[in-house]
Amino acid sequence: MKCTAIKTLIISLATVAILGQADYQRGVSYYKQGQYSKAIIEFEELIQSEPDYETGYRILGDSYLKIKNYEKAVHAFQKALHLKSDIFFSYYGLSLAYFNTNRHEDTIATLVRGEHLAVSPRDRYTLHHVRGAAYFNINQFHEAVSDLKKAAAIRRGNFDDLLQLGIATYKLDRFSEAEQYLKQALAIDPKSDGAKDYFSRLRYQKAIEALEKANYQEAITLLVAYTQTDPESGEVWFNLGLAQLFSGHLLASEMAFKKSAALLPENWEVYDRLGYIYEKKEDYGQALKNYQKAQQKHSNPQVVKSIQRIQERIRRKKTP
Repeated sequence: MKCTAIKTLIISLATVAILGQADYQRGVSYYKQGQYSKAIIEFEELIQSEPDYETGYRILGDSYLKIKNYEKAVHAFQKALHLKSDIFFSYYGLSLAYFNTNRHEDTIATLVRGEHLAVSPRDRYTLHHVRGAAYFNINQFHEAVSDLKKAAAIRRGNFDDLLQLGIATYKLDRFSEAEQYLKQALAIDPKSDGAKDYFSRLRYQKAIEALEKANYQEAITLLVAYTQTDPESGEVWFNLGLAQLFSGHLLASEMAFKKSAALLPENWEVYDRLGYIYEKKEDYGQALKNYQKAQQKHSNPQVVKSIQRIQERIRRKKTP
């Protein structure tokens, strides 16, 4: 993540009078030009001679952020806050350094401490944007949604905010909200694998809901579409098999269950369903074979009854 408050920081620095003015001006010049490694050299020397130079630590911290030396950025911003604790930029910079080293709880704690100083819309946005992402990364989805919604209300159209909102609301089983945010994310970046993946999961969830409500044709339509996105999901093929079976489409159901069995060979239920289909087709040999395989995978009284029923039918068929 990148710092977005450089101009404000530079303007405030222009009025600061310190020792070693020539080195200071050179350091600021390097900083403005984006030559952060050179700026670091100048400001490291300045804070050695002026250890209480809070602004120097602030610039130093931001320069270290820019070159992705996050541990040194942490140290610099901590020192800046020790010297002056009422500047939001230092809390923000420290939170970014923590965030980029996956110290998300420290990120959150830092922004909570500095929250009262985030007054401008830009500062409020960065607070909620970064803290929301930190909550998201430690799976605290309720808190993530709260912060990310506030960020999105201030600055609309940020892809990361919308994607994380979509995923977080999905994780909270708030599927209509998830669909709304994921659609917005896909409108910004139609090629996003993350957004496409979770949007597909939403379609799958809708299919399961349709299946549970006995809306079998809707379930079939959604599940067929999902198999095109994820053709290697045995669970999806199994549920498609159920939807086809309950709709009376035995051949389509058989094909779906066979694909499911190939992908999930330990799932006893798929063999039980195949046994039922073959029984309906009066192919008792295949019915018995599949019921027995189901029983081998998982002992079940109903499957035992099915085996006994088929064995009896085979016996009667052989009796003249």
